[in-house]
Amino acid sequence: MRRVARCLLFASLLVAACKGGSDRYDQNVSVPKGDPAFPPLAASWVIDGVGVLSDPAVAETDAICQRLKTDDVAEVVVVVINGVKQPEDWATHYGRWLGLGKKGLSTAGGNKGLVWLIRPDAAEKLTISVGRGLPGFTTVDYSPIMDGALEYFNFGNYDKGVLTLVAQTDQVLRKIKGGGK
Repeated sequence: MRRVARCLLFASLLVAACKGGSDRYDQNVSVPKGDPAFPPLAASWVIDGVGVLSDPAVAETDAICQRLKTDDVAEVVVVVINGVKQPEDWATHYGRWLGLGKKGLSTAGGNKGLVWLIRPDAAEKLTISVGRGLPGFTTVDYSPIMDGALEYFNFGNYDKGVLTLVAQTDQVLRKIKGGGK
């Protein structure tokens, strides 16, 4: 009898979760403990909380990110921030917090969000968080992109690094969406 009651309780919780108030697959959208707060998106897909990017670099990068969204390829956000101690969790939770990518299941074209986290104050300056709706964008694709950008970041050229990062991301995501790799 208890087993049946547990099964019914589990089934009702599962149905409630499927119907529930949010269509996010993961509700963990909190800032990791000890890390800086999430900056809201304003008028740009590029957030420079440190002030290392020039206005022209932000504008050019933002235009590429906007075309990716307009063309329904992906929603890409670039965040430059100091003080993040848990970069993988911070970037992933930030993407969820923003609700990046089209809502819905990744199998239905949703969750196509991507966060590039740049930490000028850290030894490992670059972290990526890729949404589940971009399963074709793997380490094989983004590792060379990261290497190219880090060549500039390591010498303090954040403008060129961010432009390289986003332009190459755009090329690879469009190639994947087109069906070729």
